[in-house]
Amino acid sequence: AAYAFNPSNSHDSNSWVRFARMRTGEVARIVRLGYAVMHSDTDVAWLRDPSPFLLCRDAASDAAGGGAAGARCSALREADVAVSSDNMSPGEDLRIGAAYAAGGTLNTGLLFVRPTAAGTAFATRWHETVSSPPPGKRFAPPGCCTSDQQVFGRMVRVGGGYPGLAPPAGAPTGGRLLRADGNLTLGSLPLALFMNGHSYFVQRAHERLGVAPFAVHATYTLDTHEGGAKAQRFREAGLWRADPPPPQGERFLAYNFSEPPEVAARRAEYARRGLSAANVDVHLSALEAYVAELRDALALARALGRTLLLPRWTCWCDRMWAGSDDIFRFGCMYPGAQDGNFVPFPCPMDHILSPAAWAKAGVGHRDAAFLDTLAERGVRPVE
Repeated sequence: AAYAFNPSNSHDSNSWVRFARMRTGEVARIVRLGYAVMHSDTDVAWLRDPSPFLLCRDAASDAAGGGAAGARCSALREADVAVSSDNMSPGEDLRIGAAYAAGGTLNTGLLFVRPTAAGTAFATRWHETVSSPPPGKRFAPPGCCTSDQQVFGRMVRVGGGYPGLAPPAGAPTGGRLLRADGNLTLGSLPLALFMNGHSYFVQRAHERLGVAPFAVHATYTLDTHEGGAKAQRFREAGLWRADPPPPQGERFLAYNFSEPPEVAARRAEYARRGLSAANVDVHLSALEAYVAELRDALALARALGRTLLLPRWTCWCDRMWAGSDDIFRFGCMYPGAQDGNFVPFPCPMDHILSPAAWAKAGVGHRDAAFLDTLAERGVRPVE
């Protein structure tokens, strides 16, 4: 085969290096043929056709983004390249625009390249730089770079520095264009329409903002960050359709979630003191109660020979990738996301349990969204 890879997602693996060379090369090759390219990671779910928005051929195309001022495709029409971001606030992104994205991490998992002279030249240089990094600390380890995304970030930022990006002189607030290195015009894809995993799965910002995203990228997953954890996030959101139907005659046990009395008591105490219940004390109390209920439910399901359906638990505190991410000063929300005021929120499984550990142990279970799929097929649960 032309491309042979192993399952490793480590950026310093030989397989990843080959993969990065391959995909940047394919983007460059197709752009040089005169086609616009929407480059998408495999952990992206497309919810609707983005073509009218990306191509933006007429004034009516502005409505494809939902009509919000910060989500009009005409604001991106002059971009040679447009990229998504890992920033935390879709609301701030709509209000501030590309200037908000400039200060964060650009994510090439959702990347649009037009076959303009500048776009074509950039795609070619991106592939060449990934394949054969020039000498010097700008692109070479240990200073940089372990992925094609990091190479992209260094290339577009003026001088390779940070932030190295700024809106053009006189650009309106909420504009979506940035002056990039060289003669490239860089666009910032609206975060509310091209969502990262935290914005969609945890904040559910699309519901609060009343927008219909084009895509959701399964970033900010926990556990192993690999395929199983990402698939579980999609599954819980009703966006996963790759599971086989349940075996004929399979029987299930579901238990209704209700707030544990000890959690209600703690919340009432904080309310009496005029304090928010969005804190680690309430959250840990809730987790302890959930795990105790789960233990009993698992034992009952095993005794009855049934597959357990997990409930939709409520989280009172976000969960971070690392201890260095201080959420306690931000209302138990991921720093930068607190304007969404999303706590409490329905817990993803990986906020409480390890999907990878459950899969390895062979613990049969279904998530709460499975009941929704039964309803779609006209199957009614027995009380």
